[in-house]
Amino acid sequence: MIPYGKQDITQKDIDAVVEVLHSDFLTQGPVVPLFEDTVSAYVGANYALAVNSATSALHIACLALGLKNEDVVWTTPISFVASANCALYCGAKIDFVDIDEKTNNLSVSKLEEKLLDHKNNNKLLPKIVIPVHLAGNSCDMEAIHKLSKKYDFKIIEDASHAIGAKYKNQSVGSCCYSDIT
Repeated sequence: MIPYGKQDITQKDIDAVVEVLHSDFLTQGPVVPLFEDTVSAYVGANYALAVNSATSALHIACLALGLKNEDVVWTTPISFVASANCALYCGAKIDFVDIDEKTNNLSVSKLEEKLLDHKNNNKLLPKIVIPVHLAGNSCDMEAIHKLSKKYDFKIIEDASHAIGAKYKNQSVGSCCYSDIT
């Protein structure tokens, strides 16, 4: 099997996990705010919130942006199911935007075509678009952000595969071009 990515887990990382496992705090405790502060500083975001999984993070992000029944979310079909399920958990509808065959990420041109088609044909536009940065390869967030302003949708970046990646000299996760990452 050919892997789509490779992790870099050091002995220091393993030792830190073992230290927490031997502590009195398997959940919550002093390491959680330290982790949140470290992540927010690393990516240049104002805030970070640790949850049990990226699936939960996406669901909470949808709730924070007021996603509800009959709203629509668009994302890429090339992703883990959580990128779509988070909308379904809120009772929203999900639809997909084709990928860019060079990057395997959400295609900005296909997104723009679909937005224009929906607007011209009085179809429901998305309340939220969820671009997924696949295997550390960032989506064209500046272009997606411009479309969000033109068509009035929110952006949740799914950066589960992209912590440590850069986009235009900024860390993925900074929320420079999105509402939530």
